[in-house]
Amino acid sequence: MILLKVLLVGHLVLELLVPGSLSEQVQNSLESPNSHDNVSQPTEQISENSLIKSPLPNNPVNASSAGNDSVTNDTTIFNATQIKKFTCLLEETQEINPTFQVVNGTTLLSVLKQNQNVTSRTQPATCHVVVFFTSWCPFSIQAAPHLNALPRGFPMLSFYAIDAYSHNSLSTMQGVMAIPSLFLYHNGKAAARYNETEYKVDLFASFITRYTGIQPIGVLNRTTADYQGPLPTSVIEQTDQWLILAWVVLFLSLVYWFTRSNLFWTLMENVRNTWREAEAQHQHID
Repeated sequence: MILLKVLLVGHLVLELLVPGSLSEQVQNSLESPNSHDNVSQPTEQISENSLIKSPLPNNPVNASSAGNDSVTNDTTIFNATQIKKFTCLLEETQEINPTFQVVNGTTLLSVLKQNQNVTSRTQPATCHVVVFFTSWCPFSIQAAPHLNALPRGFPMLSFYAIDAYSHNSLSTMQGVMAIPSLFLYHNGKAAARYNETEYKVDLFASFITRYTGIQPIGVLNRTTADYQGPLPTSVIEQTDQWLILAWVVLFLSLVYWFTRSNLFWTLMENVRNTWREAEAQHQHID
């Protein structure tokens, strides 16, 4: 009984002190079942208004994806067009019919001299186009007519060709990994290498333009003269002395290891026994 009175007095004190009692709030919430919706509606209205007034597109996902695509495309175009080009010194005297000069290793090394004052690709320096080939390689033969036509489009540059097989040490020193290999040299240093799988004169010309910015003169087409040289257009058979020497060394090595094996000594013992039996039989007959 005393506890009930204390609770009633406490309830009256709360109603007098607090403007809206807890019971009234609970009652109001029970009487208005849409009160939760009323509270959330202003938030939704604000979000809708913000979307309407926003300068961004209505589809944020599409907007972000479109932005990423444009950035990707711009990056691709930038990488394709902003290749740092090498500045070449153009020759003043231009030949009427420029061609590849087939040289030896000594001549090529004398041509590829470096100017110590040139320290970057943007500084003007002499540019050379060098191809490493062999006369017995079918891929070199396939590329030869296209390479023979290439110098006509770039008479301001010098073109050299060297037999990679005859000058194996020089080819290795220059980083030749396959034949044929087309290199662009700037100031006596290998600046770029042709890495395409097709051998066509227009692709060769695009390779030079890509790294030098020099455009070919006229239209590059193969002619009947391009099949006459200077690079050979038919396979020239020749004796490979190094290959013969390799076979001789291999044969001698096999003979040596065979004489060291147990099979060799077993055969030798059988031959000796057969020889002794034959001699004994011959003596018995006599």
